[in-house]
Amino acid sequence: MVETLEFLVRQASEDPQHDRKALFKELLRSEAFLLNIGSPVVEARTVKLAADSDPFMVWADKDAELGGAWVPVFAARDTVSEFVLARGLDAPEGQAFLWMGFESPQIFNLLLGVECFAGVRLHSSPSCFVTLGWTEVKALSQKRIPEAPERYDGPAVKLELPAGTKVACGRLDQGDDRILCVPDAGHFRAEDVRKLVRLDLGENEGWMPCRHFLQVLRYLWGKGAKDSDEYLGSLLESLIGFEMYGEAESLCRWMGPHRDEEHAWKRLAHILAKTGRFRECGRLCGRGVEKYPGERFFPVCGARALLDAGLKDAARKMIADGLERFHGDEDLEGLSLRL
Repeated sequence: MVETLEFLVRQASEDPQHDRKALFKELLRSEAFLLNIGSPVVEARTVKLAADSDPFMVWADKDAELGGAWVPVFAARDTVSEFVLARGLDAPEGQAFLWMGFESPQIFNLLLGVECFAGVRLHSSPSCFVTLGWTEVKALSQKRIPEAPERYDGPAVKLELPAGTKVACGRLDQGDDRILCVPDAGHFRAEDVRKLVRLDLGENEGWMPCRHFLQVLRYLWGKGAKDSDEYLGSLLESLIGFEMYGEAESLCRWMGPHRDEEHAWKRLAHILAKTGRFRECGRLCGRGVEKYPGERFFPVCGARALLDAGLKDAARKMIADGLERFHGDEDLEGLSLRL
C-alpha cells in the first residue's frame, strides 16, 4: 500500500542506519512513479532513459560533487506534482511534466540505462527521501534484497596521510564496527556508513565510508600530495572499485576531452560492460578501433560486448578486422569460437 511505503521511507530517512529490509520488500511489490518530459534547471537535467530506447526523458539531479545522475522516484503519483511545485520547475513551451507509473522491479531495470546513473532518491514527499545507490538498484532490479552495509575489503588505491594528520575513530550505533574519519577532509552523512571500505592507516584500522574516502583523496590532492593526473586516476579507480559506476562514467566522459582520451575510453568501455550496456560499449569500442588502431583493447572489448548484446554479425566483423591487425591474438580467436 502507498501509506505503508511512505511510512517506511520516512522511517529510513529519519534513521539512516535502520534496517531497510521491510522497505525493500514493500518497494518490490509496489508501484512507483517517475517524472518525465521537462527542461533542465540549475544543477539538474533531463537524460535519455536508455541509449537504445525510443525517446523518453526522465528527470535527474546531477551530483554537484561527483557528477552522477540521481533520479527521483516517487512512492505516490501525487508526490510528483508536489515535487514539481516545490522545486519551481517549468516545462518547455507546449509540453507538460507528466508522471509515469511502473511496477517494480521494472522501474529499476529501466533506470539502469540512464547515462551516468548513480542511483535513485525515493521520495515520500518533496523534502523526505532516502538514497539508493547503483548497487542497491541493481539488486532490486533482480528482485533481490540489497545487503547493508556494503563492504569493500580495500580500495584500489592506498591512502598515504601526511605526518600529523588527525584520524578520528568512532563506532556505529549498531555493532562493533570501528569507523575512521579524517576530520580535515570534510564530514560525511549518516547514510554514508551504508557503504564502507576497510582501511589500515598505520596505527588505525577499521572502516571508512566510501564517500568520505573520496573526500580524503581530494583533501590530499589539495595539500599537494598528488598531482592532477594522479588524483584523477586514483579517484576513477576508487569509484570503479566501490561500484559507483555512474560517478565513474561521469568522470570518464569529462576526462575524454580534457585528459588522456584513450585511457578514458578504455575505462568507460569497462564501466559500460560492467553495467550491462553492451550496445553502447560496442559502439564506443568501434570509435576506439578507428581512432586508436594500434590498441588491441578496443576490438577485444567491443567484440565481447557485441556478443553479449546478441549482435553476432557486428561482432564477427570486429573480430575479423581485429585479427587482421593482431594476428593470432588469443582473446580474439577465443571470442570467434562463440560465433
